[in-house]
Amino acid sequence: MNSNLIIFLALHIIFGTLAIILLTAYLLSISKKDPSLKSLKLNSFVSFLSIIISWISGGYYYTTYYGKSVKPLILKGELSWIHSIIMETKEHIFLFLPFLTLTIFGITYLLKDKLEKDKNFRFATAVLCFTTVSIILAILIGGIVISGAVKK
Repeated sequence: MNSNLIIFLALHIIFGTLAIILLTAYLLSISKKDPSLKSLKLNSFVSFLSIIISWISGGYYYTTYYGKSVKPLILKGELSWIHSIIMETKEHIFLFLPFLTLTIFGITYLLKDKLEKDKNFRFATAVLCFTTVSIILAILIGGIVISGAVKK
């Protein structure tokens, strides 16, 4: 693996983790009695950008290296089911993340008055955020499991 691929893999991991941190901060902030709209806006925007960067860098890494070099090693090994189940699931669920974070971002910017005043709407947004964080964490854990399945 060359240094460019290492950079793309690192970007994928760093920005995915950053999105978890920012969305968790969003979730904690929106759970307050009087959430800071400035904080919510910043966290929702940067988490959306983080997911986009993670999405693009992970896609580049997958298409240029993982699919050609790592995937065949996993499929030849004793743990081939890990790719068949976890990676395939991860790949498809990952496609939803930009849309989920874009929705959180859109709610925060376009429906900020409703977000401030309506506790039920705020709760529903918190549930969406919690679900998004849970999905990203599941994808992160899946990536760790898949990395452990590689034997050269």
